[in-house]
Amino acid sequence: MAAIVRNVVNWSAQQGHSSSQIQRDMCEVCGKKPKFVERGHKHPYCSRTCAGKTSGGIGKASSPTTTTHLTVNTASNTCLLTGCNYDAVFQGFCDPVHAMEAVKLGQIDGCDKCHDQPVSTNARPSRGSSTGKLCAGCDRALRGGTQLKELGSRDSKFREVRKQLIGNWNTRNEGLPTVDKIYQVLVPRDQLSRYASYRKTLTNSREIRTYHASLMLCDLGTKGPCLCERKGCGICSVVRSSFKTFAFEEEYEQGRFGQGIYTFVNPGLADKEATTSTTSPYRVMIACDVVVSAEQEVPDDDSVFVASSDAINSAYIVMYSM
Repeated sequence: MAAIVRNVVNWSAQQGHSSSQIQRDMCEVCGKKPKFVERGHKHPYCSRTCAGKTSGGIGKASSPTTTTHLTVNTASNTCLLTGCNYDAVFQGFCDPVHAMEAVKLGQIDGCDKCHDQPVSTNARPSRGSSTGKLCAGCDRALRGGTQLKELGSRDSKFREVRKQLIGNWNTRNEGLPTVDKIYQVLVPRDQLSRYASYRKTLTNSREIRTYHASLMLCDLGTKGPCLCERKGCGICSVVRSSFKTFAFEEEYEQGRFGQGIYTFVNPGLADKEATTSTTSPYRVMIACDVVVSAEQEVPDDDSVFVASSDAINSAYIVMYSM
């Protein structure tokens, strides 16, 4: 009889422990659905709807989670979102999604302008703001830095860029790419001014479309039009710096014409330089506007060389698959 009682007690304890564990795994807002798990990090809520209720004060979590205000430190090795151990490559976070989540959860102060992204320690004060705090993106916009704009598949610019890329793609025994996404590069005014000034130095010039590919270390294209901050990411480094900095902070490329910038009229040749070490489903290349002398020969089967970054602009970032 005593053994039966002990078994019943043990069973009840196990059931209580199991019930407690299940309760802890349920959404802290609605308590009806399991917590959302993303890349090994368990969020305190089941969906964006419940997350919005938590940050907006519509509802309260059944088991409130204590949050700590963090400071954006771009030199940090891991994502600042509590529970995430991925490398920090975007303003102290692993990606823009976790940056926005930290703002929603109150773990870090949000931008005064967009209210979505965390405040950058390098941002200048915003005009008309009581606190003067901006995220990196809004700060770049204020300073006139490089911005990206996603083009819809029905946009005339999207169709034009895709048609030109596929039309110029010339490789043997290989299929044509499928263009998945296109970001328009909004070049800063100072770079546009240098580009125009350089063109005036040429007595007789013309503008051509070329393509540049490089090492990509981020998931560009999977989480919105945002450039990463990895020094080794060639695509983001080139676009952000307007070809003044390449992967691993190199100041130029080395080729048969010496130090400078090498691109291709044939995107199929540029594709040979496209390398990615991420889980992104895309291959990536930059469609460029290049100023050359009208007398300069532009080979379809070789690279186009310019010695100065003032002679070239990033026009579009093309994400494609083969």
